[in-house]
Amino acid sequence: MKQTIRIPLSAQLIENFAGAYLSPRYDNPRPTPDLHRECWELYCRPDELIAVAAPREHAKSTALTHVYVLATVLFRAEDYVVIVSATEDLAKEHLGDIAKELRENEDLIADFGLKVLTTDSKTDIVMRCDDGHEFRILAKGSGQKMRGIKWNGKRPGLFVCDDLEEDEQVESLDRRQKFRRWFFRAMMPARRRGGKIRFHGTILDEDALLARVMKSSAWVTKKFKAHAGFDDFSEILWPEQFPEERLRRIRQAFIDDGDASGYSQEYLNDPLDHSQAYLRKDDFLPMETRDYVKPMLIKVGCDWAVSKADRANRTSFTVGGACADNLIHIRDQRVGRWDPTEWIDELFAIEEAWHPEEFIAEGGVIWKALERTIYAEMRRRGVWLNFRVIEPTKDKATRGRPFQKRHRARSMRYDKLASWYPAYEDELMRFTGITDAKLDDQFDSTALLVKGFEAGAEVEEDDFLAEEERYLRNHNPRVEAGRSHVTGY
Repeated sequence: MKQTIRIPLSAQLIENFAGAYLSPRYDNPRPTPDLHRECWELYCRPDELIAVAAPREHAKSTALTHVYVLATVLFRAEDYVVIVSATEDLAKEHLGDIAKELRENEDLIADFGLKVLTTDSKTDIVMRCDDGHEFRILAKGSGQKMRGIKWNGKRPGLFVCDDLEEDEQVESLDRRQKFRRWFFRAMMPARRRGGKIRFHGTILDEDALLARVMKSSAWVTKKFKAHAGFDDFSEILWPEQFPEERLRRIRQAFIDDGDASGYSQEYLNDPLDHSQAYLRKDDFLPMETRDYVKPMLIKVGCDWAVSKADRANRTSFTVGGACADNLIHIRDQRVGRWDPTEWIDELFAIEEAWHPEEFIAEGGVIWKALERTIYAEMRRRGVWLNFRVIEPTKDKATRGRPFQKRHRARSMRYDKLASWYPAYEDELMRFTGITDAKLDDQFDSTALLVKGFEAGAEVEEDDFLAEEERYLRNHNPRVEAGRSHVTGY
């Protein structure tokens, strides 16, 4: 019997294969993005367990299921492959597209010596080649039976998992646990010894299987985002397909639907776990029309980043106003990775726009380093800012407790019409008080703002009266007119 020649896969080989045999048959072929090259590099590694999390609409299935599986079987890297998706119907679609290439792509048939599909069903195909070599591809849905799927006395050498999880499934703790048991107890043992698993999808929940796999040291993983952050459109992953303008339109559609966190999930691979949120989503109450004209006592919470080079932290200023009803309204939010010149300009711009009663800062090492610079700038500009420095609190959850209590008591209002608001709420919702959030600067500045209000006197209606109005309220002219009952004149 003629020995099968197996050609080792590489990213370059897969790209050339796709360009020569598959791309010409696409409806709207585009140049191969770096994203796909990087994923192919990963998938061609010898490691058994490799997973990729990538955004929606970034052609994961085309590159990592359709192209990769065809290259794997045609270059004879593996001869028994199983495609697994959230449902059997989805897996059938992937297998159907592959089977169509094997039946109809004349260049493939000629160059790779494809003879006949000896098995050709919606869930199972077996291809025989001119030299007698055969390969098999199965389609399975998540949770389906995996035991006993041997072929020619051997188990599958490759499982390709494409979007294994669905939204409804990850919303239920019981279903998540049941699915994980199936994955680790049924699917993984079904491969041959040394067999590989290639797992790609979008992270739908912080406790989803893909999210857990991404943190596991047993797996080689890579997580991609469509761009750097919710409000940061730098580092666009696929600029030819998703220019900034298109991404902003997509994001706005989610925002208009009241689902800003949905955009983070689908395009940034950053889902939100509401169950662990420090602040409840339903308590983010909007400012009403009359709130915009109410007299308010304005203060600013300040959270500093030490340097612009610090990619983990940003400088954040939260502007809030307290009214006579003892409600705190979040009126403005400014955040960025600024150097000292930039954030000083921002500080004085806030003073000019809002004329706050106080700027609230936390004492400690950072404040001591910044204090001299701020006061020198006041003297230079001839503009004087009033700072209240409060005792530092190392634990963020403890620092935020007054904010949390007010928020849960529905004594906070938010300017939900402002352009900065969706990113602001999204960041605050990610703070758990238990685990470190990637970004929590806006939470910190808001927590300091609330602490500043709590440290001051309670706001009363008299605080907003002009001096004459206050005098007239406290002194009745009719009572004070005429003779004094004490002196007689």
